[in-house]
Amino acid sequence: MTPAIRPLDGQIVLIAGASRGLGRACAIEFAAGGAYVVCTGRSTREAPTHAEPADLTLERTLEEVEAHGGTGEWRRCDHTDPEQVEALVRDLVARHGRIDILVNNAWGGHDHHDPGGEEVWDEPMDQFRAMLLGGAYSDFVTCMLTLKLAMGPAGHGLILTSTWHTPEPPAWLPYEASKAAKNRLVYALAYHLQPKGIPAIAVAPGWMRTELMEAKVPAEELAGNTESPHYAARVMVALATDPQVQRFSGQVVDVGRLALEYGVTDVDGTQPQPNAGRFEPSRPLPPYPTH
Repeated sequence: MTPAIRPLDGQIVLIAGASRGLGRACAIEFAAGGAYVVCTGRSTREAPTHAEPADLTLERTLEEVEAHGGTGEWRRCDHTDPEQVEALVRDLVARHGRIDILVNNAWGGHDHHDPGGEEVWDEPMDQFRAMLLGGAYSDFVTCMLTLKLAMGPAGHGLILTSTWHTPEPPAWLPYEASKAAKNRLVYALAYHLQPKGIPAIAVAPGWMRTELMEAKVPAEELAGNTESPHYAARVMVALATDPQVQRFSGQVVDVGRLALEYGVTDVDGTQPQPNAGRFEPSRPLPPYPTH
């Protein structure tokens, strides 16, 4: 019997920040769609970035991918280091010929989290820097080098960036500002990529029950309208297989809303509600000059 053709068969997907949470779920879900997943990040069994919960590592992610029948590889890479990212992308292009999809999910903003004092000005100075470096800057580095060395010359690709809604009223100052930087980066990048036909989209989940959240947040707080990381990962796969995905380029798209549109469900069969009222819809991209 001829095996069924899956929608992402033959696609090479680079997933930055794949050792846990949404990145790990993306590796599993994209591989289930037929893609060859390249799982990258900093956390390995030899040098884990988190002691608890155990095994939030790239090796474990690849084991999960293979246990679900998928294929891929893991590579240690600090996505804030342009030299490491360039070496990674050059090697992938040399061995696989291309990169079809980039998932920006690297995040180191909570590695040294200090909640600060009672007043907004008591926020530790290093917190915002860490969130910008581990968020928007790592996205910028990875996008620029993947475009320069792979997607740009090929005139083909898709960039998906995990983010968070910036709600009203604003919440935690450095977190909100750093996520806004990620969202604006996607908007500006998408504007400049219009002539290439390469979409760049920011994907905003709701409150995810990641391994770290389940370890640090009381169970009763997670019992409300939360979702597993696979919900957003499945929406990302749906975006990657949508022939009209360009219509979302430059936007911050809500996972719950797209799940309803695509008919995506979470691992338990539910469809957690969209984040209605949490953020304003993204404005459409202005046309790129043709002269």
